[in-house]
Amino acid sequence: MGTVGSVADERAVVVARRAAEQALASGVELPDDLALWRLAGGRPTADPVAGEPEELGRLLEASFASDRRQRQGAHYTPTPVATELVERALRRHERPQVGDPACGGGALLLAAARHLAARGQPRPEVIGRLFGIDVDPVAVATTEAALTLWARVRPPAGHLVVGDALLDAIAWPLLDVVVGNPPFLSQLDAVTTRPAALSMRLRERYGDAVRAYTDTAGLFLVAASDLAARGGTVALLQPQAVLAARDAAGVRDAVRARGRLTDVWFPPEASFDASVDVCVPVVEIGSADPGRSWSAHLARRHGVPDVELVALRTVADDATVTAAFRSEYYGMVAHVHEQADWPAGVPLVTTGLIDLGHCAWGERPARIGRRAWDRPVLDVPSLEGRAATWAARTLAPKLVVATQTRVVEVALDESGAWVPAVPLVVVLAPPERLWALAAALASPPVTAWLLQRAAGAGLSPRALKVSAALVRAVPLPVDQQAWQAGVAAFATGDLPTFAEAMTEAYDAPAEVAEWWAERAGTVWSRAGVSR
Repeated sequence: MGTVGSVADERAVVVARRAAEQALASGVELPDDLALWRLAGGRPTADPVAGEPEELGRLLEASFASDRRQRQGAHYTPTPVATELVERALRRHERPQVGDPACGGGALLLAAARHLAARGQPRPEVIGRLFGIDVDPVAVATTEAALTLWARVRPPAGHLVVGDALLDAIAWPLLDVVVGNPPFLSQLDAVTTRPAALSMRLRERYGDAVRAYTDTAGLFLVAASDLAARGGTVALLQPQAVLAARDAAGVRDAVRARGRLTDVWFPPEASFDASVDVCVPVVEIGSADPGRSWSAHLARRHGVPDVELVALRTVADDATVTAAFRSEYYGMVAHVHEQADWPAGVPLVTTGLIDLGHCAWGERPARIGRRAWDRPVLDVPSLEGRAATWAARTLAPKLVVATQTRVVEVALDESGAWVPAVPLVVVLAPPERLWALAAALASPPVTAWLLQRAAGAGLSPRALKVSAALVRAVPLPVDQQAWQAGVAAFATGDLPTFAEAMTEAYDAPAEVAEWWAERAGTVWSRAGVSR
């Protein structure tokens, strides 16, 4: 790590000159040894322009070429977002020490400073309790200039440093509050993928929190938790995927080990200049975490009602739940034919063909192996290895559950006539139990219950991504009579009656059925439940 002023490039000069202009217009004397002041030659350019200190951060972001901003995940935090974020983070703290592990142009530290000053705390005192670090020396210098302009005194030495908060040792006291807008670096995008050597160093530091596709922003959430004192608060902007994505599970576990998620704030849509949905997890360090799902916050954000289901029995008690993986997929894809060309083939059913109580095989195309098929079938005798084992195991009475849906969509194969493709979830059970299990899985309370545990894990924040593990854990209804009524309505396609009966069977609030009916409307029209 170093101190500000170690890099003097064209971006620094541009920002420095604007800082000098603002200083001249506002009557602030910048210290001679301030890095930006030196870079500008210690004198303002012509035609000074007055402005707020936040303008320096916006100018810093504008100085990045768009491709560099994408590679570094650098986006200036809008003032309204910064203001709301720090208000939530500072709520429990009277005179806190506040740090930002990716301070950029200083937007969040400025917002914290303004918030504390509004409480009547003197600016020089406030500035002495602010800390920031960033890998970009020009960003750190910009933060220093902005805070100096605001406070009319320079931040203490060592409070603003150049370095990597993920990997460097930082000589700060433990902080009361840590806020930030770290770089969003998706590992699904080749432009922002971490080099292998960096991934190895991060794994050495953060262990299981680092997975193949863990966004770097999530690791900053873990690092920020280590910077905070017991009883402190951490509030960082994050991609919403941190709440439910599989490869963010290690981040969630690491943060749970350090504190308790007390709230999640969702900034207004379109308020942030990044092509990703964002949220702000608020964590209380040192408090016991009850282990609740983070995705429940996202579910509530999208209007999913709170549902608590009594788990006297679960699907796993009545059935075997399984799913295939890539090896089975690649073992099957070379043996797919059109039924017209291979009449002896066995229908291959994809997740896109599963509706609410109905399988649309032969009614609409299926996409397998990067091409569309009208009536795809498998040459089962030619299968080998895991693919052959999968086909033999699943050519039995079963339910198949779609994996990317708005509500749980499940279809019945009572005669065991289909082979389910990847990534369908398969429920193997005695034929006499299939309809009851199908009604339970498709019920409104179960969709709400699953969304509370998996909202945001799918392709969109509103999608439900179903896994075999989740299906196994689904509680079964406690009201047997209402459950039987729900099964009868499901079998005849009377979906309004089905929704009401199954909501009663789970002893859930009546509004759950209404919520589900609106959400399921897009699949009702194509459902063809028949027994």
